[in-house]
This record gives sequence, structure tokens and C-alpha cells, in this order.
Amino acid sequence: MYPYSYPSLLGKGLGLTKAINWTALLDGTQKTLGVINQAIPIVYQVKPILGNAKTLFKIANAINSPTVSENTAIQNIETTEPVTPVNNSPIFYI
Repeated sequence: MYPYSYPSLLGKGLGLTKAINWTALLDGTQKTLGVINQAIPIVYQVKPILGNAKTLFKIANAINSPTVSENTAIQNIETTEPVTPVNNSPIFYI
């Protein structure tokens, strides 16, 4: 009916492999893997820093907060402790 035959599926697949530039594909893959191999150690080095960022901010806030003077701390301790009389006389049991 038709003067030409339809190409088979296998023929189309083989024609497609000829159209692929394998050198460019492999070069691109190699460059991508090189970038990934350089990025993985960086991720492992930065991960603990990001994990401890919360602690770093707490330390920075503690350093920047005003300090309590030692005199007021000692006065607070003296006023909160009950005063007990000191009896230095000896006790005699008969």
C-alpha cells in the first residue's frame, strides 16, 4: 500500500544512540561528580556549626548581659540566711 516501509522501533533506538554526543555527556557527568565530591566534605564541616548555633547565641547573650555585682550578691546571701547565735561556752554533763 505504501511505497516505503515504517522503520522499526529498534531502528529508531539505534539512530538515537548515534545522535547522542557521548563525549559531552561523560564530561558533564565528570564535572558534576567533581563538584559533589568537593561539596560533601564542606557539608560535614559546616553541619556541627549549624547544629551548635543555638548554643552560640545563648553564650553571646550571656556575655552581653549585665553582670550582677558581687556586693549585692553577698548582701542577698547574708539577708536570706537565718542568724543563729553562737554559743562558745562548754557544756558540762553531770
